[in-house]
Amino acid sequence: MNIYATFARQLRLKRLQAGLTIEELADAAGISVSFLAYLETNKKKPSLATIAKIAAALDVPVPELFNEKTAPRVPCEKQRILNRILKLLLDQSPQNAETILATIAVLAKKLRGEQPRQGPFAAGKR
Repeated sequence: MNIYATFARQLRLKRLQAGLTIEELADAAGISVSFLAYLETNKKKPSLATIAKIAAALDVPVPELFNEKTAPRVPCEKQRILNRILKLLLDQSPQNAETILATIAVLAKKLRGEQPRQGPFAAGKR
């Protein structure tokens, strides 16, 4: 087990889950963008102090950055899309967020070729 490789993978995943750009996280952690990019690609090794700063900026416990079992394996492109959806939902009221989620569910079923169940968003029901 390569602890630095695990750290690099978890760092990127936690940053994406937090919906942060590499620039935003670097700024919050007080490190350079290029150094953070090197850490995420396992090209440099962080000090304990740097790890602590990053964990604080991500609002996660330090051990979580070394535990591969804490996060689901989601391809990075899907994670970026999920983060964009999350950002859109965060700016909405709970009722609007539920409406958006229901719309996404209907669209996803249609794209899979399934018949969406009848509901308030069915044609002619609005």
